[in-house]
Amino acid sequence: MIKAVFYKNKNSFNGFEISGHSGYAKRGEDIVCASVSVVSLHTARILNEECSVIDILQQDEEGRLSVKLNGTDDLTVMLIKNLIKTLREIQDEYSGYLSVEVKE
Repeated sequence: MIKAVFYKNKNSFNGFEISGHSGYAKRGEDIVCASVSVVSLHTARILNEECSVIDILQQDEEGRLSVKLNGTDDLTVMLIKNLIKTLREIQDEYSGYLSVEVKE
């Protein structure tokens, strides 16, 4: 199962981590993993290039993406909220393969 955990403090976000494999299909054919990867990497890239608020952006060989934010602005909050919304839509469609959690 893929686990997406977002860290929130009041109205701002401190970062997020996405890890694991969905197990929906074999490697290279897993649409759940592909969907989560594309949307999360796209969001991380925008945060890094346009918002300039990323402190640490790391993706390892295990497929874990870890993003820590050193501040948030309105655009950052909007991007992360939309990432959460999109991941929850994937979770609804493919329950049992993706878990989305917001920790305060």
